[in-house]
Amino acid sequence: MTNPSPFEVLLRKSGGKPFVFDNDDMRTLHFDHQYIQSAMSISAPDKLLLSYTRAMMGFLLFQAAPKHILMVGLGGGSLVKYCYRHFPSTRITVLELHAEVIALRDHFMIPADDQRLKIIQADAAVYMRDQQEGIADVIMLDGFSADGPASELGTSDFYQACLRSLAPQGVLVSNSWDRPTSMVPAIADALQETDWRIWWCRTDDSYNYIAFFVKGNDVGVFRSMLFNRAQKLDQRFDLQLAKLTPSFQLVNHFSTET
Repeated sequence: MTNPSPFEVLLRKSGGKPFVFDNDDMRTLHFDHQYIQSAMSISAPDKLLLSYTRAMMGFLLFQAAPKHILMVGLGGGSLVKYCYRHFPSTRITVLELHAEVIALRDHFMIPADDQRLKIIQADAAVYMRDQQEGIADVIMLDGFSADGPASELGTSDFYQACLRSLAPQGVLVSNSWDRPTSMVPAIADALQETDWRIWWCRTDDSYNYIAFFVKGNDVGVFRSMLFNRAQKLDQRFDLQLAKLTPSFQLVNHFSTET
């Protein structure tokens, strides 16, 4: 019988709780044996290693100077740390359901709460339902369980609560494992009565689909400006958005399947 690997030892000791695994310079967050929930370079903890996190920063194409970013899902804090470092005038609120995940924040070198950053243990579906209009300039949805995207964060009520909570020039960014054309019909009905648009893309090296909910962008004008904006942003932030933007698509129909 072969000895268990270091990862298998940690998995057994975890007792079903989130745990941290180090491999050379890489530190990862796991809920089980299947998926990496978050990844960090120990020598460069603020760097965005996973392509989907860089893609989610594409909100900058639509909202370049957010005053308040609200994030759903903490994980290993990659997006929190990146935004905290690069946007010193921005306030950041993070909603995380599981205390066990928040308890690992020091392992991932997430800054302590202060006037700019607050991490709240909360059910995001309940929290967003109770928020006033226009509280955030950017909302980033990255709430995952061990089995994938959290189902309670994919309902029409939740998305409508998020959209209601955005400031006039706000952006909602959603990370999922499916095309946004499969979103529930109730969301499509709500969007059809407004000037909301959904741009989406898929990263080359993952199964993630990233959707951007934005208001009032003229399609022709935006397509002509998208690449130029991405190039300028890449010079400042090294997000590789110029490589990603040619794959951007505009949602113009929704599936009626449930």
